[in-house]
Amino acid sequence: MSEKELLAKIKETLIAIADHNPGWRLMLGQESLSATAVIQRLDKDKKLRKMVLTQSIALAIEMHEKGRQKLESDSGTPKV
Repeated sequence: MSEKELLAKIKETLIAIADHNPGWRLMLGQESLSATAVIQRLDKDKKLRKMVLTQSIALAIEMHEKGRQKLESDSGTPKV
């Protein structure tokens, strides 16, 4: 998945968050950004974009690892 595709998915998720949980905030130092504000800044703010991409990839890896561990513990397969 390219960076552009990943950013599109992140924006899609943020739009859903803005619709379903308008009180959601991203704390960024002293700033508190709404989902809509994050979407608007992603295209302009390289530092924010890099942080969001890095955290999204790290979260995806963590979720994958936890899922793999759960499958292994449920099936009795030895861990590698």
